[in-house]
Amino acid sequence: MEIKLHANATTTPRVRRYIQQSDKSDRVLAQELGISVATVRRWRQRQDVADRHTVPKTTRKLLTDEQSLLINWLRQKLQLPLDELLVVVNQGMQQPISRAGLDRYLRGVGQRGEEQSRVLRGKKAVKAGELPITLALFYQRISLSAEDGGEQHLLWAEEKVSGWLSARAFAGASPMLVVNWLKELLPHCPGDIQSIETENKKLFGNSESQTHPLQLWCREQGITLQQPALPQMEIVLRLESQLAQLLPAAENSSLDNLLQALCASYNQRWPQKKLGGLTPTAFWLQHRPG
Repeated sequence: MEIKLHANATTTPRVRRYIQQSDKSDRVLAQELGISVATVRRWRQRQDVADRHTVPKTTRKLLTDEQSLLINWLRQKLQLPLDELLVVVNQGMQQPISRAGLDRYLRGVGQRGEEQSRVLRGKKAVKAGELPITLALFYQRISLSAEDGGEQHLLWAEEKVSGWLSARAFAGASPMLVVNWLKELLPHCPGDIQSIETENKKLFGNSESQTHPLQLWCREQGITLQQPALPQMEIVLRLESQLAQLLPAAENSSLDNLLQALCASYNQRWPQKKLGGLTPTAFWLQHRPG
């Protein structure tokens, strides 16, 4: 008869039955069988000699379908690394998932691992000669329920080396709104910005639109404006559930306030291994030019 034992088992069913039927003391049996006293006591308290299942008796799905959709979108659209996503899941969704658990989830749904991220970050980026001087801008139109304000327009800025983030949600979007947003944002950055990378969208303009407000403002500020060669398709992110169901931290708060709170927490209170144990803000301050 084939006997299947737990991988870490130190006794067989025959030895376990012998323990249960013996009149010898726990210590004597432990010395005789070459096992611990705790093992002897455990099997003496049991009525059977079979290994118990290690699978939890009750399981629950950590993430809802729409939370999974939101995580996948953040990974694909903004290509957020693991640490940034972890802030959204832990603090925004209030789900106690570990960094390793989130990494397993991303690999399970076919998302790219962090080692394949599009840019070097943190210490590796600095070692390669990169400096925290570039902001990458993203735009996303989000369709929320009427209770949450309906259509929202997300503007997202990311410093590429430190991973420093800033995000706002607006009821509308225009080129001048982008300029005003940057005017308010740049003084709060831990260092100076020398270049801005954008998606090639109407909102940000392109190399041929010399009179576009963002183009004009960047030239006035002496900031280099760069865009990818290929245009990006605009996809509306539609969320049917109420925002508080997806992001419990958003209860009694607007999307805009929630985004600002999450970014502030990530930037100032989230030390990261790839940043040498520093927060994004501290890392940027330490490595800013001159």
